[in-house]
Amino acid sequence: MSTTTTALGVRLTAHPLQRVGAFALAVLAHPKKVPLRKVVHPRELTEQDLRAANAHMTADLERTTSITDAKGPHGFWLGVSYLLWPNCPINTTNRKSLLGDQLKDKLHQWRNLPEVEPQVGARCVLCDHPACGFYGKVDIPLLERASDRNTTIPSHEGMALCRGCLLSFYALPYGCAIGGGRATALHTWDDDLLRATTKFQVDQTRRHAITGSPAGERPSYARQLAGLKRLRGYDETVTDGVELLVFTNSNKEQDLAVHHMDQPLAEWIRSLPRHELRLLGRSHRWEKVPGRSMLARNLFDLPDRVIPTVSHFLRERALGQDGISAHTPVLSATCSSYATKVLQVSTTNLDQIDQLARRIAHVLNTEDNTKFKQFLQARRKLATLKTWLRNQSIDRTLRTTEPDPFITERQWRLLFDDGDQVFLHRDLLFIGVLNHLHDLNPSWRGTDHDDTTDDDQITGDDLEAENE
Repeated sequence: MSTTTTALGVRLTAHPLQRVGAFALAVLAHPKKVPLRKVVHPRELTEQDLRAANAHMTADLERTTSITDAKGPHGFWLGVSYLLWPNCPINTTNRKSLLGDQLKDKLHQWRNLPEVEPQVGARCVLCDHPACGFYGKVDIPLLERASDRNTTIPSHEGMALCRGCLLSFYALPYGCAIGGGRATALHTWDDDLLRATTKFQVDQTRRHAITGSPAGERPSYARQLAGLKRLRGYDETVTDGVELLVFTNSNKEQDLAVHHMDQPLAEWIRSLPRHELRLLGRSHRWEKVPGRSMLARNLFDLPDRVIPTVSHFLRERALGQDGISAHTPVLSATCSSYATKVLQVSTTNLDQIDQLARRIAHVLNTEDNTKFKQFLQARRKLATLKTWLRNQSIDRTLRTTEPDPFITERQWRLLFDDGDQVFLHRDLLFIGVLNHLHDLNPSWRGTDHDDTTDDDQITGDDLEAENE
């Protein structure tokens, strides 16, 4: 095998896990925790930086060479090796007979970084630089799709990688939250955001490797909740979508699950005022699931469910003894913002829906809530809602001198003839009706107290913190 003098460096590629690992390398170049401003972009890493990062990673793995299992002190990285590097030299079936120097020698042979790039007659499949070798399941935590199983056919040596990309994969677990038999990486094509979130995670992983993971029960949808906390702690504009990559490369199972959030939603939730976020979390509280957890689940996995959930919450409050929730104006404004900025509802259509909501509220604004309950009953079914609206149109025409129709053809189409959007439009209409009723008459306004709790609030991680 010949060698080449290609300079050791890191290039960002189209592989999300390689990108996370590359930014983790930029943090690992420092032996201890440093401020975010001192973490450079991966392309600026020098050969000295990369060798220092490799030395720090190897030193962490050396602690596993004297322990018998992953459950005791210093067992964190041994557990990670089973999760991401099965059958690597430090976790072979005969490792107990090799404890000490023999295991340490095998580790250094595995993680040795050649002084020059070995010539293997292939280009790196990720960055197209000369490859230093071929690598498979022992070194690379799965391919893009779980169905590929990251296996190689007989006689095929594996994936050709250069030293920079290989080191990025070795650094990947530092940029992941490890727990529940999975590694979770937050990835984005926004390099500034990825730099900040990866640096925060590397600091956490280093700490957990020494002290262990925090005690206590994991909250529901913990991974999505952690992703939201990262976004809330970021102070700059988010310029691309984010995704949570939840994966395992162990021998017992290989799996990859992706939870994606588009850029408009990521920026919207990052910049949402705290009091609006708190009430949004409260509206998502569901039986034994905290509001913040259910909101995190919906934002990452079911963004179309956010407004229907708020609609259900306000309906239940309106049917209670306290009347229309005092939080209705704030939640209505929040839903309108979400509809236009995230779900791409045009402001013109939103105005049309709001105009109809105002007319309905004037009809319902009577001394008692009889008409209001009739409206609630009518909106439960498509046919009865149509009948209710037709009846109001007839009454307006025959019994008033108002020149404008109760409901226009365009408004009717928005509610009943606009594809899947009709469900969203009807929820926005109902929220708008409650909001206008709240404004029209003080007697409609609920006296409910602020019953939000810490379980409803999503706090932001301090991504700029120098000390924890």
